[in-house]
Amino acid sequence: MRNRRRSVNLGSSSLILIFIVLCLGTFALLSLSSAKKDLDLAERNEQAVAEYYRADGKGEEFLMEADRAFSQALEKHPDNPDAFLRETLGDAWNGERKQAEIQIPMANGQALSIVLGLSWEEGEKQLKVMEWRVVNVEDYEIDQNLPVWDGQ
Repeated sequence: MRNRRRSVNLGSSSLILIFIVLCLGTFALLSLSSAKKDLDLAERNEQAVAEYYRADGKGEEFLMEADRAFSQALEKHPDNPDAFLRETLGDAWNGERKQAEIQIPMANGQALSIVLGLSWEEGEKQLKVMEWRVVNVEDYEIDQNLPVWDGQ
């Protein structure tokens, strides 16, 4: 009787299995890297939002202070409130333009710029918010230098 051996060819299935495992490992590393970048972006966004609301809170305090000073100025000096506003608000009051201006510093070279102006509507003097926005206070230059090898 002949001794028949059946041999199972495992080479091609082993190669396919190795290829699948390598692909899954690569995709796992890519998704881990993507998740880390998303986490970093979310943390930077959190810091920017927290910084804006901190500056916004200080801006609201300045608005209340300016409104209080404006009300007192109209009560005490209805004809010429500039001197009282200059005394109360200090350097923030610009008498020439009849505006209170302040910049509240934020991170990354930005500031919250607030401009409050006097307006006369229906014969009544009011304090109005003319500007409330984030501005860049530092000039920055984009690095255009590319360190490319020139053959030397």
